[in-house]
Amino acid sequence: MYNHTFTGKSSRSILIALCCGWLLCFCSPGGFKDQLPSPLFVDPNHHGSCDPEIVWNEATQQWYIYYTARRATVENTWLKTPIGVIVSDDLKNWTFEGYCKFDGEGGHKDEDETFWAPAIISDRGKLHMFVTYKSDTMPIQGPWGGAGAIVHYETNLNAPIEGWTKVGQMHADSLNTIDATIYKNESGFHLWFKGRVLGTKKNELYHLRSSNLYTWESEGFTDSDVFNEAKTGHNFEEAPYIFQWKNYYWLITDPHQGLLVYRSETAQDWTYVGTILKEGGKRSLDTNMARHCSVAVVQGRAFIFYHVEPWRRYDLEQKKGPERLPIFKQPTANRKSVLQVAELSYDSGRLSCNRDQVLRINEIISD
Repeated sequence: MYNHTFTGKSSRSILIALCCGWLLCFCSPGGFKDQLPSPLFVDPNHHGSCDPEIVWNEATQQWYIYYTARRATVENTWLKTPIGVIVSDDLKNWTFEGYCKFDGEGGHKDEDETFWAPAIISDRGKLHMFVTYKSDTMPIQGPWGGAGAIVHYETNLNAPIEGWTKVGQMHADSLNTIDATIYKNESGFHLWFKGRVLGTKKNELYHLRSSNLYTWESEGFTDSDVFNEAKTGHNFEEAPYIFQWKNYYWLITDPHQGLLVYRSETAQDWTYVGTILKEGGKRSLDTNMARHCSVAVVQGRAFIFYHVEPWRRYDLEQKKGPERLPIFKQPTANRKSVLQVAELSYDSGRLSCNRDQVLRINEIISD
């Protein structure tokens, strides 16, 4: 783990170095111009790119990544955050397109409301987003604010940034929820999210099912290995993400100790099969554990997009007593985050990931 706290001056120096590194990567001889950059992207305003959700837009024939734009340069880092958008034709060259507008409001680097961790699916000419929302009209309740809700927004494929309109909230106000994930199979659309009843401490993995994305039925809780400390050794998980690959469904969660991986043939009975991306890598700003991911399966290969907080002092967070220093008490410079991408590997029912593997675009997308 690379543990380093830096000042604003050194922060600027690192960003300059990053730009120089990208130029060298794109322009050097010997094929480096085809190499995917590391980091893949850094938010240009508050440098807090997190929780990437990658989706293919059939109308524009482009890849979109929607991400939580944490405000890592200010003390109130995790609240009043917008959803940022980057776009690519080839998974390598990404262009920052701005921040989402919801019901015609927002689109700025500093918002009046809080939006976290978008889950997005494309269906019949529309994009559907299920995002964690906090109104922030109440007095600030600690660094994470008050209770969250999963809210459904939709937009036409040709208005993927400014066209989002509210469909409705996905649950009663009695729940405090975060981090949705959505996928489709032969039985319909499935929405999962982490939540607990207000006033209680037990978190559950909620599961809803729909045939049309507008009317939903509860599928109950999973009683398998997820959120099961006896099975995984972890008493905390968030950011569930589900995808299908290699004849299995895969569920990945974030326990702040790498990423936990679960496997299922039914997308209901999940078996814990290991941890990936816990140790930092050697690439630029990929030197700390991976956090909150999504996956794109392209031509039979699976590419995992995740965020990294290179300067976050996880070691201080794990200490006991007065020496413990949670992230909201660490310097704002420690809160900066970047987006990264790596390729998943499959072997005998398990996933692994070599984050130091060189990825070149001509090996991923054939002409």
